Amino acid sequence: MREAIHQDKERILQYLQREVQDCIYLYIDIANYGVCSEHMKVWLEEDADSRELILVVMQYYDSFQIYSHRTSCNIAPVAELLKEHSVAMVSGRSDIIKQLVQECEAYRATYGAIYIMDRYRAMQSEVEVLLATENDTTEIAELICADEEIGGHYTVENLSAQLAERIRTGTGRSYIIRENGVIVAHSATYAEAEGIAVVGGTIIKPECRNSNYYMVLSNYMLQQLVQEGKTAYTFSISDKMIRYHDMLHTKCGEYGKMVKRKSYE
Repeated sequence: MREAIHQDKERILQYLQREVQDCIYLYIDIANYGVCSEHMKVWLEEDADSRELILVVMQYYDSFQIYSHRTSCNIAPVAELLKEHSVAMVSGRSDIIKQLVQECEAYRATYGAIYIMDRYRAMQSEVEVLLATENDTTEIAELICADEEIGGHYTVENLSAQLAERIRTGTGRSYIIRENGVIVAHSATYAEAEGIAVVGGTIIKPECRNSNYYMVLSNYMLQQLVQEGKTAYTFSISDKMIRYHDMLHTKCGEYGKMVKRKSYE
């Protein structure tokens, strides 16, 4: 496995585009930032005979994203990278994560589904949805990190920096609802490129979860994306949200997520 260079960018993007639903973050971030930036690095593995790409790994802040078109690939190089770069989270297609977690005792794995958010419910609401600014990102990060399921692998500082960077560069946006000046609901496009977006970070403050805020936020954001001609994808692990998306959206893949165990932090 070698570190990617600028000349590899288009070749990598063509490789990732084959099954973009299985490598959305990789595709969008490399399209937006190239193969190397202040908070990002990319490695690739090539077939020894044909020199074709067989594996791509990206580090973005404190996480790894992995993709291979092969259903059974040699994950030993990734395990070695994890020894050098002890990131908090690793994600990829479920079959790859099932192989990798066996080699990485410092991590635990969970599995979920990927959906195309191809339907939304047009609705009228008096609830005001606001487009967040960089000044809101610390409060948003605190809300997300208070939920172990979606924010347990982040730190407030790290997540706030990522959200602020995406807002600043136009590669992501956050939508919020406030009550008495306090952010009580949030959803975001964690990554965007031409024609594509990833929706994530959806969280409602526990005391407000009997409200319709989730539906208001989701529909508002999806309407914006549809108007812009973007296909929205989302990831879900919880049984509750998988049941919700199964009723409303089209499942297009399965993924796994490895999070570092607390005892190894």
